[in-house]
Amino acid sequence: MTAPIALVSVDHDILSCYGKKGGTGGPRSDLIPLYTMKAGVCVAEAAVALKKLNDAVLLHGGDFRITELHRDLAVQTAARKKYDTWVVAGKPKGAAFDSKTMKAAFVAQPGRSGHNAGRSLDVDLASLKFPGVPANRQLDTLWEIAKPLGWVPIIKEAKEGASESWHFDMVGELAGVKARLGYEMWALCGAILVGHGDLSSYDATVQALLCRAGYNIGSIDGAAGAKTKAALEDAVSGGVVALQARDPQLFEDLLALPAA
Repeated sequence: MTAPIALVSVDHDILSCYGKKGGTGGPRSDLIPLYTMKAGVCVAEAAVALKKLNDAVLLHGGDFRITELHRDLAVQTAARKKYDTWVVAGKPKGAAFDSKTMKAAFVAQPGRSGHNAGRSLDVDLASLKFPGVPANRQLDTLWEIAKPLGWVPIIKEAKEGASESWHFDMVGELAGVKARLGYEMWALCGAILVGHGDLSSYDATVQALLCRAGYNIGSIDGAAGAKTKAALEDAVSGGVVALQARDPQLFEDLLALPAA
């Protein structure tokens, strides 16, 4: 089933934090362009905003490098498995921590991450090095640049060294979904719309499109009940008939509605 919203490649000027010969932290000339990597795609509005963020950081004298952008379901599943292993083991540190089997940073359930939706960004904070800015103010400077461009930090205050301090979300046109249903449903809605949600049925996609358009159908669960059908009838003439027929045109009709 074709996803209603396509992921697009990022601008060719944007760099990952990974060196062409392995490792990280090398000179910019040695870095792999993000667009050449599997992770170098996102939704169109995020791609535009990411280019602006990249250019603004460079203009301020910082060094902008991306750790991670898009994750498909397989990558998310593997990362979550490593996180769960760490939790089950009692969240070990030091010599007891095995980076090959464990991941200490929180990882969302597969299909429920902003990375799956092509709307989340991880920045290599150690490389920023804004000139004239103290080490404990580097993140503050990034926030001052990123937030006006629509990149929302996932943590509440710019605290250097905090877990997930590197993570920013392009909430974008799905802001209404996040406000009504919370972060996880926002991520799930976005992931379904680009074909990387843990719910991938026709009904789930219709629900995600209805949520995008501002309809209150409750949580997205892949089961088109009375609320979904009532919203669908209000949104598109003959919508329930199209739902029952699994008509792909319904996706286009719903996507044509303004986000709310």
